[in-house]
Amino acid sequence: MRVLRMLVAAIPLAALIVPAARANCGAEGCPFVRDAFGATRGRYSFDLRFQGVTQDDLWNGTSSTTIDDILAGAERHGEVELFTKTETWTAEGHAMLMPSLRLIASLPYIHREHQHMLAHIPVYDPRFVNTWNFEGLGDMVLLAQYRAYTRAGGPSLELQGGVKLPTGRTHVPDETKDNFGFESTLEPSVRPGTGSTDWLTGLSYVQPLPWTNATPITASVLAKWTGKGTDDFEVGDEIQAGISGGYTPKPWLTLIAQVNYSGHGRDVSADETEAAHTAMQSLYVTPGASLRLSPALILYGIYQQRVWAHSEEPTVIGANHFVIGTTYSLGH
Repeated sequence: MRVLRMLVAAIPLAALIVPAARANCGAEGCPFVRDAFGATRGRYSFDLRFQGVTQDDLWNGTSSTTIDDILAGAERHGEVELFTKTETWTAEGHAMLMPSLRLIASLPYIHREHQHMLAHIPVYDPRFVNTWNFEGLGDMVLLAQYRAYTRAGGPSLELQGGVKLPTGRTHVPDETKDNFGFESTLEPSVRPGTGSTDWLTGLSYVQPLPWTNATPITASVLAKWTGKGTDDFEVGDEIQAGISGGYTPKPWLTLIAQVNYSGHGRDVSADETEAAHTAMQSLYVTPGASLRLSPALILYGIYQQRVWAHSEEPTVIGANHFVIGTTYSLGH
């Protein structure tokens, strides 16, 4: 348990390693511990999940704000974020290459609606609002997990490393519109693909518990170091951390409880007129459940409620997220 306490203490410290966290408008995801749904991984396994995120809560600092307050302090003719709704289908495959090494590949398909306005005047005017509705493949992630330490019936430690590849759609129709003589551009971070190659590194620790029907405690930290992408736009670095536990009252039912942290670093745009989103840190509570439909198939769902958030500047956030999915395993 000493190792577990050290890891739990390290999670908030790890958040400080990444530059001041900030949320990417339209790219806000669900930071959850994926290997904590009661699935028994075979040599091969396949996941398919759906994620819904609606960002419609105007936010500044640690509390909600109003469009009038945001426009009062906005740069004249600058972009002000209003709304983003994202629906994502993600296909994910796991392959056990050797007893201590697993390879994970995931590919999302994204449908997104996004609105922002240009602050021509210091009050809201719907004539200055532009709306985009688009879909397309997102960026593929390849992640390797290496079991660096394990003890029979005891804890295990996995090291993670991988890459996000620029496979996603980087341009959509009418991504630049005329807004009363000023350009209104759909920023690259909101499009299905960012056009950048990003690197991932992290670790995961699993501690079995002695109580009957209690699932192991799983703690994980994963950081993403981003590069320049479309139009030299660089999405902010990101970190996700979480602790998950659960209870299995029936062999076919697992109840899940998680606490999750997400942070994003400041976007950097080569075009000063283009939106570069504000720094953001968030803390979530995440209840959920998984149903074992057969020895090889489970169905899971989680609901994620944001309980704390801090932004450096005004932005738009989602108060909650949800994920539903399935895992199918085969082989030994």
